[in-house]
Amino acid sequence: MARRAAAEMTMPDPSGTRSSLFRYVSGTIFAALSVVLVMFIASRVEQFFISDARFILPAAPESGAPNPNFSMDGLFYTADTQVQHVFARDFGRSIYLCPISERRHMLLGIDWVKEATVSRIWPNKLYVKIIERTPVAFVQVAGTHGGTQFGLIDTEGVLLDPKRVANLKLPVMIGVTAADTEDVRRQRVKRLLRLKQELGPELMAKLSEIDIADLENIKVTQKFERHAVVLMLGNHDFLFRMNNFIANYDQIKLRLADARLLDLRLKDRITAVGGDGHVE
Repeated sequence: MARRAAAEMTMPDPSGTRSSLFRYVSGTIFAALSVVLVMFIASRVEQFFISDARFILPAAPESGAPNPNFSMDGLFYTADTQVQHVFARDFGRSIYLCPISERRHMLLGIDWVKEATVSRIWPNKLYVKIIERTPVAFVQVAGTHGGTQFGLIDTEGVLLDPKRVANLKLPVMIGVTAADTEDVRRQRVKRLLRLKQELGPELMAKLSEIDIADLENIKVTQKFERHAVVLMLGNHDFLFRMNNFIANYDQIKLRLADARLLDLRLKDRITAVGGDGHVE
């Protein structure tokens, strides 16, 4: 009797198993239907944003006319037509379809653009904010097969189109080649900026060219009276060496009147390169 009672107590309840299975199947079906419903609603909402006329970004009423639905800010050297060209495919369709990240990346491909922000303004406007690069010098870039390209360069070594620039008072940097990488150009600009910081605006204004080809020996061209003199400044103590040259210029005129290249790197003398003369 005891064994039979124990057996009866351990037998599973068929009705309980069926109830658990029903709840599991019902829950699975409900979850699947919920997912399908959410996807359907999302699809309908997305289709609404794509097709509803209220979200269409209109083009300008005519070529060259302002577009109140497309605003650009921060443009000075950057041509507005360059920015508008980036968004050419977005006019006439919903702003929902505008790939913001991709358009921003395209804007960064414009030489003068340093940073860019693109914002949707619902229901049908786009706003573009540009931060432009700051040129620090005019640059003469020597071509790999001869010839020279004239342009501008910023603090990061990026070459800029000079055609839209006027009335900039910047030094002229030479020694950059078309084969230079952006990192190499950045190092050259860094050395130029240190020279500029040490000499100050008054002395920098007297330099007609700065040769940055050799980072360990910067050469600057300065016009004195009727001829120009190239001064070798090395890689440090720029202000001290320039002041030493200026202080001894009267003696230089007497002893090294015909010199066109002077080495200022020694503390106790100024030497004419290619000649035997020197000034103590």
